[in-house]
Amino acid sequence: MQSLTGGWRAVSDLAQTAIGTAQPVTELLNFEGTDLMEPEPDVFFENTTEVTGSLLPTKHKLLNLKFAGKHKSKATPSVVGLFASMAMGSDTATVVGATTAYLHKMQLNAGLVELPYRTMVENDGNSQFSFPGVACSGFTLSGARGQFCEFEADLIGSASEGADATAKPAANAESYLAYGDCNFFAGGAYDGTTVTGAASLSGQLVNFKLAFKNNAKGKYNVGDSSGHVGAIRRGLTYSVELDAEIELEDRSERAALLAGTEFVVHIPIVGGVANGAANYTVDIVLPRAVYKAAKKGVADGILKIAGKFAVLSDPVYGGFDLRVTNLFAHSYLATA
Repeated sequence: MQSLTGGWRAVSDLAQTAIGTAQPVTELLNFEGTDLMEPEPDVFFENTTEVTGSLLPTKHKLLNLKFAGKHKSKATPSVVGLFASMAMGSDTATVVGATTAYLHKMQLNAGLVELPYRTMVENDGNSQFSFPGVACSGFTLSGARGQFCEFEADLIGSASEGADATAKPAANAESYLAYGDCNFFAGGAYDGTTVTGAASLSGQLVNFKLAFKNNAKGKYNVGDSSGHVGAIRRGLTYSVELDAEIELEDRSERAALLAGTEFVVHIPIVGGVANGAANYTVDIVLPRAVYKAAKKGVADGILKIAGKFAVLSDPVYGGFDLRVTNLFAHSYLATA
């Protein structure tokens, strides 16, 4: 019997230059919230449908491999920045005023075809392997009263692996983001930098969940006998989904649903001080959202609505801006 005690994961801060070109891992991740990540058969052939004169298959072949998994942990700006930059395909980093903190602005990249890759190392307490060519096909960020914010990344990889002896990196100093760090605003105006005039729903908010998917798929190259994925490409379209459970104070949400009212949604999550006037922050702006459901319910004697939002593309500001502020001093998509 083997114990998981001592297990850990790590990921490269630097993106890979190509799917098979590994980078050193520097960001320690908790080992939690998911099954073990390792390649497994994608297509395993047996000639079960051929008439061969035998009652059992007579031929077999492992055609290709797949790598799919999840990383789930409490949210920190670093974890969000690492995986969101991979999934969205962009990150512009700028220093924050007279501080040593950096603002990372991530937006949907319409020109992206092949996703960015990172290298991951996993130690499961028994053995340690390196997985180069890992991409992020989507992520979920959620928060609820009395809880920490949770983050989950959907991972897809080349299925290449190798024995690894990398030393365990040092832990990141960032603290977890919690419900007390969150606010939730609807309405107002967005100018590409700041949301103004929005109404706070934070006092009524019970929980929220934001999910992004780029619908990525792996591509196997003809002539490549390794069985590994040769490239990971985004899907034709992206999707952004937002759910929020809100205590009912009036019928404004239902009125907005029936009227098809479009508005800005702003979710700033502001943690402790990073440096000077800069805080560890994850800041989300959906420039153009509309209710697509606002079903009434009851919880502990309080009326509530289960709000579901359609997230649309804004002709000027796009459909989804995500900003991370921390002490990471270069773009999350830098390769050197």
